[in-house]
Amino acid sequence: MGIRIAGTGSYLPGPPLDRDCVRAFLRRYPDGLSERQQEHLLDTSGIEFRHFAVDLADASYRESNTTMASEAARRALAAAGWTPDDVELLVVTTVVPDQLMPPTSTLVQEALGIQRCAEIAISANCTAPTKGLMIASSELQLGHYRRALVACSQLASFGFLPPWANPARMTADQGHLRWILSDGAAAIALEVGDPDIQMRITLESNGVGKRSGMSLALGVNYPDIAAAFETGSHHTVQSPRYALKQGIPLVLDGLARMLRTLELPAGSITHFIPSVSSMEVARRMQRKAERLGIRPETWRLNFTRVGYVGSVAVLIMLDELAQRGELASGDIVCTVAEESSKWMFAGAVFRWNP
Repeated sequence: MGIRIAGTGSYLPGPPLDRDCVRAFLRRYPDGLSERQQEHLLDTSGIEFRHFAVDLADASYRESNTTMASEAARRALAAAGWTPDDVELLVVTTVVPDQLMPPTSTLVQEALGIQRCAEIAISANCTAPTKGLMIASSELQLGHYRRALVACSQLASFGFLPPWANPARMTADQGHLRWILSDGAAAIALEVGDPDIQMRITLESNGVGKRSGMSLALGVNYPDIAAAFETGSHHTVQSPRYALKQGIPLVLDGLARMLRTLELPAGSITHFIPSVSSMEVARRMQRKAERLGIRPETWRLNFTRVGYVGSVAVLIMLDELAQRGELASGDIVCTVAEESSKWMFAGAVFRWNP
């Protein structure tokens, strides 16, 4: 069956925070980095504005994954002209869920007022939105459902602020993420219909034999929560150099394979939307992606304006393009992301429909 995009939506919590606001707020808590290192991260990231789901006045949370995903979903429903009960399949993706049980998907369902639907919750990092699109588009193409809503949320700030964080035990490999990550959500409504957007998804996990690039040691194998907090081992860990060294070749190799498999000339791509964490990453990727035939003028980046919202930023960018009227019928959209937690690639190619 053919599927089409019925609507998109996105949501960024609170007002945009400039570097001065971010600097003053984050420096309330130590993070294992010197001020010189913090300034270096601010400068090299190229990020001018970010959004946090936290009130800077008292560090209390005004949002959750549920509230952010629900608001983005409402905007996608409005763009599609749907009511909540038009949704037959709801897919919700998060990096870390609001709670272990019940799944965040059911919490979003309740917030939207969807009385009955199939729901799926996905907990993953930068590959999560693409996985959500794969499940939703596949289920529609198989004829199991006629309308699906994918809502993706990243609420990263909780992990580097008290009461979750233990600043006195935070190391540089744990604290550096505070200076690039941001919060936000996006949603996309898909339905059976024409013109078919010809959605093609590529997912690859090829981290066998490689150490993890990002980890958070809590769960069944790490049940002593009190000890984890005391030692600081519950903080998300990432080695920036290792992630950069492994991540850029991973995403470019995955992109090259995807283009070959789909027999898609890179020059035919109208909008190339990569998940990019910093200006340094963008520059390195652009130089090498150009060799694959990705034209520089097709790059669509928003991380300098919204911060690094993981690959949720990809769907936020898509919604921005739709809102600004910059997507024409038949435009080929290509999105790519890599997840360093165990080295995964995610890519999507589709045609924009009117």
